[in-house]
Amino acid sequence: MQTLNVAQEGFKYLWLCLREYSGGYGYFILYLLALSYIIIKGNETEKVVFVPQSILLALTVYNPFFPMFLNRIFDVNNEYYRFFWITPVVILLSYVMAKLCFGQVKTPTLFFALIAVFSLVIIAGGRFLYKDGYIKSPNVYKMPTEIPHIANMIHDDAKGRYEGDYYPRAICEFDYEMCLRQYDASIMLTCSREEYLRAVTGQLGTQDVESEEEYYPRVLAVMVNNWYIEPKEFKKGLEKTGTEYVCASTANTDLCDYLKERCDLRVVGMSANHTLFHYELQESEGWTLPDYRDVWENY
Repeated sequence: MQTLNVAQEGFKYLWLCLREYSGGYGYFILYLLALSYIIIKGNETEKVVFVPQSILLALTVYNPFFPMFLNRIFDVNNEYYRFFWITPVVILLSYVMAKLCFGQVKTPTLFFALIAVFSLVIIAGGRFLYKDGYIKSPNVYKMPTEIPHIANMIHDDAKGRYEGDYYPRAICEFDYEMCLRQYDASIMLTCSREEYLRAVTGQLGTQDVESEEEYYPRVLAVMVNNWYIEPKEFKKGLEKTGTEYVCASTANTDLCDYLKERCDLRVVGMSANHTLFHYELQESEGWTLPDYRDVWENY
């Protein structure tokens, strides 16, 4: 999701974040209207609660200069945009709307006026709320149906290969990697979300792929950027990162042929749209989670 860069975008970073991560500027405008209502009509307690924090937000999070200044000291590009929904904007909007509904509607005229305003909001926001109709989630996990299928294939294939509890390491293409990391915490991932985003946003270079210090770029080069490097280098990346399972879109025939024909990975199985491959690690005995029971028992 996070594809904007503070250093590249400069002063535009604030407005681009609002547009990309808040569905446009409408939500921010509603926040300003709610804040104006509190300043004009709110009581002293409401002003003490909401106004100081809004001033702080205006000086920091919503100040176009602030992310540029902060980025000179810290690398905030991977975290800064999160403030746009962590900040108390949601609380203020919810509070003001509840107050308008239950505290100010004392006559039938105001009640019907409020209904008309809500109707306009729903109609104007139609392209966000219902343009695609009601889409029912395919499962209780609200994940693509293939994600549980792929996770089950990985566990079924890994079962019995090692003694005790075992947590296999896998890598998928970007969209499924982001889902798998949230669906099944017992499947380890080859690299972090930030490292994946580096590849997606084109920040992965030849020097990274050839590095002898970090080996995950070899894997990402193939899986994300479709750089079909020498098979021995790709398998070296799998070996050094302890990655056993590679999940690729079946429609990406070039990638599947590379994994099967050139890298000689074993096909474990197929879901509706993806093929799961297995690489036989040469030096790994499996990866297990650390046991912290003694720590808790003696705490």
